[in-house]
Amino acid sequence: MLRKERSKLLQQSHAPTCPTPESGCPHPSWTGNLTAEPADPARVSSRERLELVALVYSSCIAENLVPNLFLELFFVLQLLTARRMLAAKDSDLEPSPGAVDSLESPLFQSVHDCVFFAVQVLEHQFHILSHLDKGTLKLLAENERLLCFSPVLQGHLRDAYEGSVAKVSLAMPPSAQAVSFQPETDNRANFSSDRAFHTFKKQRDVFYEVLREWEDRHEEPGWDFEKGLGSRIRAMMGQLSAACSHSHFVRLFQKQLLQMCQSPGGAGGTVLGEAPDVLNMLGADKLGRLRRLQERLVAPQSSGGPCPPPTFPGCQGFFRDFILSASSFQFNQHLMDSLSLKIRELNSLALPQPEPSDEDGESDVDWQGERRQFAVVLLSLRLLAKFLGFVAFLPYRGPEPPPTRELQDTILALRSQVPPVLDVRALLQQGLRARRAVLTVPWLVEFLSLADHIVPMLDYYRSVFTLLLHLHRSLVLSKESEGEMCFLNKLLLLAVLGWLFQIPTVPEDLFFLEEDQLDAFEVDTVASEHGLDSMPVVDQHLLYTCCPYIGELRKLLASWVSGSSGRSGGFVRKITPTTTTGLGAQPPRTTQGLQAQLAQAFFHNQPPSLRRTVEFVAERIGSNCVKHIKATLVADLVGQAESLLQEQLVTQGQEGGDPAQLLEILCSQLCPHGAQALTQGREFCQKKSPGAVRALLPEETPAAVLSSAENIAVGLATEKACAWLSANVTALIRREVKAAVSRMLRAQGPEPAARGERRGCSRACEHHAPLPSHLISEIKDVLSLAVGPRDSEEGVSPEHLEQLLGQLGQMLQCRQFLCPPAEQHLAKCSVELASLLVADQIPVLGPPAQHQLERGQARRLLLMLVSLWKDDFQVPVPLQLLLRPRNVGLLAATRPREWDLLLFLLRELVEKGLMGRMEIEACLGSLREAQWPRDFSEELATLFNLFLAEPHVPQPQLRACELVQPNRGTVLAQS
Repeated sequence: MLRKERSKLLQQSHAPTCPTPESGCPHPSWTGNLTAEPADPARVSSRERLELVALVYSSCIAENLVPNLFLELFFVLQLLTARRMLAAKDSDLEPSPGAVDSLESPLFQSVHDCVFFAVQVLEHQFHILSHLDKGTLKLLAENERLLCFSPVLQGHLRDAYEGSVAKVSLAMPPSAQAVSFQPETDNRANFSSDRAFHTFKKQRDVFYEVLREWEDRHEEPGWDFEKGLGSRIRAMMGQLSAACSHSHFVRLFQKQLLQMCQSPGGAGGTVLGEAPDVLNMLGADKLGRLRRLQERLVAPQSSGGPCPPPTFPGCQGFFRDFILSASSFQFNQHLMDSLSLKIRELNSLALPQPEPSDEDGESDVDWQGERRQFAVVLLSLRLLAKFLGFVAFLPYRGPEPPPTRELQDTILALRSQVPPVLDVRALLQQGLRARRAVLTVPWLVEFLSLADHIVPMLDYYRSVFTLLLHLHRSLVLSKESEGEMCFLNKLLLLAVLGWLFQIPTVPEDLFFLEEDQLDAFEVDTVASEHGLDSMPVVDQHLLYTCCPYIGELRKLLASWVSGSSGRSGGFVRKITPTTTTGLGAQPPRTTQGLQAQLAQAFFHNQPPSLRRTVEFVAERIGSNCVKHIKATLVADLVGQAESLLQEQLVTQGQEGGDPAQLLEILCSQLCPHGAQALTQGREFCQKKSPGAVRALLPEETPAAVLSSAENIAVGLATEKACAWLSANVTALIRREVKAAVSRMLRAQGPEPAARGERRGCSRACEHHAPLPSHLISEIKDVLSLAVGPRDSEEGVSPEHLEQLLGQLGQMLQCRQFLCPPAEQHLAKCSVELASLLVADQIPVLGPPAQHQLERGQARRLLLMLVSLWKDDFQVPVPLQLLLRPRNVGLLAATRPREWDLLLFLLRELVEKGLMGRMEIEACLGSLREAQWPRDFSEELATLFNLFLAEPHVPQPQLRACELVQPNRGTVLAQS
């Protein structure tokens, strides 16, 4: 049923006019000239039947029991965006009563059924949808029907869209650039004679004349490649008589093919906005918008449907037509040999592989570079394999298969004796064993896509298709375990294999054969423990580059957005032209732009290593220049700032000054000297760059080339360094001067602004108080000894505690080295120490029978702490920590429990005005709400009542047994 419905939808997608539907069988339509019918979940018919079919259908997709995953998703999205149902007769829309639940009745009887079924399937395939590009996720999340039928799925899609960073750029046609001269292969020594050498040079010039003429005229209406260039190409081929001449020309042809067609954007093509004049006029912030606009205006907007036939788009069409017009058997044979050799070389290339535990490839710059290298190799292999298949199967290709069985058998008998141009079966088996299917399978699919109708019937290629079929069945996306293939790697292989299985030259029944070899295949594919398959080498951009037809999902959703309710949001947006006249007057950049073009031309005629060396030198010299300016000029200015500040302090004497005002005065005097940074930066780059270039380049480099490379390195390094210094040197000077001012003011004592509010040490103070860091360590040692594990002989003496609190008082009175953060930390530590004193948890050195402080010693220490909190601390003391559950809970571990020290401390805090009665009552009330043992809760409640009833009773002596007495009058009398 689903195949029948899908075939109708696909027929309608390729034919704008609505076909005549079958009698009694309504089918959906999404043509833009029809008004969309609202979909209502309440009007779905046969809900249980649709849910069951959707579950079975989703299981088939999940287990790879359908040939093309994305073709099924396209079909589901067609159902989701169907505008209304069309039928031969209106009466056909009403099913007969007896056929509602039968298999003969239509599956989709209304738009409501279509949308319901589509949403059910999409819910099961969310893990695939979440890996689509950001534009598709946005259109799905904004779909009103999806929101109406499944708000949960719509929320998941919106979350996936907000968390996605997968932006896919559209393809742009490149501009043709000549392959640079290769002295190791194109010099005179590689030719048999001077005549052959000069003939090749002439043919090279003719080739580029043909290429440029094609680039200028191929888009003109009525222009034909064969009529315009065919005779010149055949004349050129006629002059390449010698085998070595064909070999040299094929090498040139292959390199030009890779240079122009390797990536969708075209390697070596000029992208609008990279020119220095345009960049300087618009700025880097608007350059991204400019490139996106160029993509939308120049890139093709359709790839030919969700399953297009093999084509040669863009510049690939020139090389295909060149091969057809040349009609040269020698050229084709040399080309096949060269392509096969290059494919073997790239397929066996050892690509970098990180450790299996290193999964965070997105944050590692090196791994990003390795991923880009993999993408370049994969795209090159796909391109070379595509043209190898085109040339290899060119003599056998025809529009239709053999008309009779006898003729087909005859052709099979002849073709079976012809060896393959490339042993793709052995390469495929090697790739599967080495876990490099993500590299091998995509180019093999490109090669097989150009095959004729007889190839899938040959035993050799049928075994290759069988291996690919079993690989397709084993790539279950829901299986994710250690050592398994990464999700996007699987998705790429499923996409390319699904596209291959739908090509007209591949028999439709091939997908459903050879079921008995699946187990043996699975055992054979795990021979290698780690390989490229388990590495995240594929991202969304590479996926859409290799499979541009996946973008048809977004275009289908965008057509729904543009045609429903007159919406203009979402993917379809208006392009608003703007002008650059309001950017202000810009200095002329013609000379700079010309220098950049000359540098590009210079590098184009030199080995790639020379450009990499010059760029490396420019980057490092520019970085070293910035560091040199920091260490010399900025350091000198900071020294001047310190001298000026010292003079200011001596001049102002006792009066002091505002630090902010001092800083502004110093910066106003020193920041203008930052202009020297540009002059010193230029001198540094001019001095260091030439030597670095000479040290890295070979000694045999010609003097003219070396001089040009040095000049370019100086210019690039100066540009990088001066650009950074112009934007940041003033802020750098200000930051360093501010740090120096703060450092000197701290050395002089408290900040002048705080002298009126905070008390400092007296003039007679000799600053012999201990350092705050030392006291913090000492107090923390006592706290850790009290709460942490300890030996029986470990402890602290009462005298040491009194000495420690005495040193704390001296340090709080001196304040020479005390800063607010340290004082706040000391205040918190003192409160923690008081909590341990109240709970009698501090171990005391002495005989085993006496490991606790005496009550008098404890009260004396608590009084010292209260005095410090009241008189010496100048930051808020967090006394509320005394009554938090963790500290009060220390009393629960003591037997018998003694509450007198806590009552004593609370009353002292109230008498000294450090805490109010209402605040203490609120803390005690919150303590009663915590989860405590039953006896502890009763004692805590009695303590709360006792504090409320008699707040001024001095020094109570309470035991746990006294707190639980029923007669409160007796308790009060005893206290």
